[in-house]
Amino acid sequence: MFNTSSYKFALVLVILLMAIGLNAFFSKPDISLPRKSLNDFPRVFGEWKAVKDYQIDDSSMKILQVDDYMMRDYVSEKGERIGLYIGYFKSQREGKGIHSPRQCLPGAGWQPVSTSIYNLPLSNFSSLTAPINQYIMGKGTDRQLYLFWYQGRGRTYASEYWNKIYLVWDALKKRRTDGALIRLNSRISEDSAGTLKQEVQFINLFLPILREYVPE
Repeated sequence: MFNTSSYKFALVLVILLMAIGLNAFFSKPDISLPRKSLNDFPRVFGEWKAVKDYQIDDSSMKILQVDDYMMRDYVSEKGERIGLYIGYFKSQREGKGIHSPRQCLPGAGWQPVSTSIYNLPLSNFSSLTAPINQYIMGKGTDRQLYLFWYQGRGRTYASEYWNKIYLVWDALKKRRTDGALIRLNSRISEDSAGTLKQEVQFINLFLPILREYVPE
């Protein structure tokens, strides 16, 4: 039988070997899956056409460290405007990863008016709905509706905390930590329900091709 000293030594040895094994595993490079560049993301979806592209400035890019992104405005035939941002990371290791809009959105006088989780309908996919974040931001009398979520490795979800958990799990199981942040925003002209419906309809236009740019 093991005495106390032998048991402690064996336990420490097991923990040490597990730590070495995990460190060796996590030090391996991520698997890279084929994908299209977001530069090639369609500029027309039904009645919606891209009218303006935005570039992230150098100082912000040093903080974000996003590998591929697109940020542009789409306008409908009726003159309605929706901003769309997709930021993709090939790997989220060693401190590099998606920055939560919860910290980035407030600024330049804009503050949260209400926050909630919206269950995005996914009737054409394997899940019926997926949770995404719904923020109404206010500045004076102006209101903007933001929808944003994390996407990648076969998942669509709202929680930044689950994002961290999934990263560890998928690094172990799939050797993948790639993923993206998807964000939409538009001005609330009359009521938030109408603006929400409009954004959801727009999302369903590009969801079927999203996997070509953000691998599942």
